[in-house]
Amino acid sequence: MNRCELKWIDDKTLQISGTIDEYFSFDPVIERLVGEIWIDLSEVKRINSCGVREWIKVISKSQARLHYRQCSSVIVSQFSMIPEFLGPFGQVESFETQYVCPHCGHEDSLLLVVGKDIAAGQDSYEHSPEMTCRECGDKMECDHNPELYFSFLRDAA
Repeated sequence: MNRCELKWIDDKTLQISGTIDEYFSFDPVIERLVGEIWIDLSEVKRINSCGVREWIKVISKSQARLHYRQCSSVIVSQFSMIPEFLGPFGQVESFETQYVCPHCGHEDSLLLVVGKDIAAGQDSYEHSPEMTCRECGDKMECDHNPELYFSFLRDAA
């Protein structure tokens, strides 16, 4: 089992890693979720429905301005499916997107920075930012439906 770990990197940066499931609890850090907090989600590998419920329970009550950084693709999927997952004052700063090369099958990921690599507040997200295959040099394709995967960005402006 890959338990969820909460680790403070500094006074304002929390790193969450592992699996967010029925055992997940913000209790050890909830009193520190005040003001502006940056949450690194790059190491979250899995989340289940119980974990989503526990996450939303805490995030929806938080008055902190939460900045989500390096969000793994499993977290981005939650942002896109469940708007409440961001919380009332949550903002995504950067997130991972999976790509696949249609020519050689190579898989890779790209960290996108909102406002630099991809714009927030667009009406449509039919296309993803381009990525070149490291193996063959061909243009890679987003391994998600861009319209669905990037949908959380519509209201992020």
